[in-house]
Amino acid sequence: MTLAMFRVMALELWRDRGALVMAFFLPPLVFLIFSAVFSGTTGENIKLRVAIADVAHTETSRRLMAAMQADPNVRAEAVSPQTLDEVRRQVKSSQADAGLVIRADPGAEGSPLVILADPSRAVAAPLIQARTQQVMAKAMPDILLARTVRDIGPALGDLTAEQTTNLTEAEKEARDDAAQGKPTDAEASMFARDDVVGAKKGGGTIVYYAGAVTVLFALFSAMHGALTLIDERRSGIADRIMAGRAGMGPVVTGKFLFLALQAVVQASAIFATASIVYGTPLLPHLALWCVTTAAAAVCSGGLALGLVSVCRTRDQAQMLSTFVILVLAAIGGSMVPRFLMPPWLQAVGWVTPHAWVIDAYQGVLWRDEGINTLYKAWLVLGLTGGIGLLVAQLTTRYARR
Repeated sequence: MTLAMFRVMALELWRDRGALVMAFFLPPLVFLIFSAVFSGTTGENIKLRVAIADVAHTETSRRLMAAMQADPNVRAEAVSPQTLDEVRRQVKSSQADAGLVIRADPGAEGSPLVILADPSRAVAAPLIQARTQQVMAKAMPDILLARTVRDIGPALGDLTAEQTTNLTEAEKEARDDAAQGKPTDAEASMFARDDVVGAKKGGGTIVYYAGAVTVLFALFSAMHGALTLIDERRSGIADRIMAGRAGMGPVVTGKFLFLALQAVVQASAIFATASIVYGTPLLPHLALWCVTTAAAAVCSGGLALGLVSVCRTRDQAQMLSTFVILVLAAIGGSMVPRFLMPPWLQAVGWVTPHAWVIDAYQGVLWRDEGINTLYKAWLVLGLTGGIGLLVAQLTTRYARR
């Protein structure tokens, strides 16, 4: 009996070629995708987008600007106009992961460099500071040496004329070594940090993962509900419905409305929890949040029905839905923030609903964006759901057992 059951299941899998391919082809494909996603999150491989402004306009600041823009480990671009406010705007709007301002006035703390960071991407600030220190150690060791001497000067007292001369010669030697590519150990703390959003600390991260969990569970639930299309086809219910005048159209539409409403309820529960526990400002942005949630619900319901409708068996549908959910979640940012991924994978992420949903929720609840910015995400999500629903309607119209 044991061998007979083993043989039955093996033959069933062998005859279902779609399920066979998904069972043994998709796992290594998922591995390749996940390895590309997670391997890019190591410190050596992250290439963050940095907005740089040179407010000082000195020879030293120009050297630092040129060195940062030439460094292959960051994507550094000078902003225009060269102001702190412009850097702040780009970081707040997510056009840059972090900002670097070389200021003319070191400020009360005596730091000539300011790192601007969005708390929702908190890890970007220390990474950019580390990159900048590496660039300066390689290209500008004379500046680091002078800064170190200045910092320890009050403890040592005033330098003598001979010490000053020696310091000048040491700075020149460090500059020459850098030009020749020789290593140096000179380093000093020259940075101040400024968070670009004045909201509650951690609020941006809470909004990010609230959106990530919302779209993830909306798709999970929608895929599970859409599997009833396969059950109805196998049981013969679909054939009897299609024999009627209305056909399967109203059935598919009814499933779509239920799945969309289910996603709205799930999102409401998630964001209500975020509002109560973490103070997420939901009520002041309720109207835009409702539109974003409706767009996400339409997308999840339509996409799930469209994918399941093209599968012939339940095994195929289950494997395909699991594959799609895992891959979209990984690439779209539900598992790892997209700014930690390689640049090419960040670009690919925009084909996923996850990236659009997460960005739209952050735009509403964190960046205080308006309709003129959010409408793009709404259109993409709505069109994706509409196309999925259309595919489901056309496919089920000609479905057979």
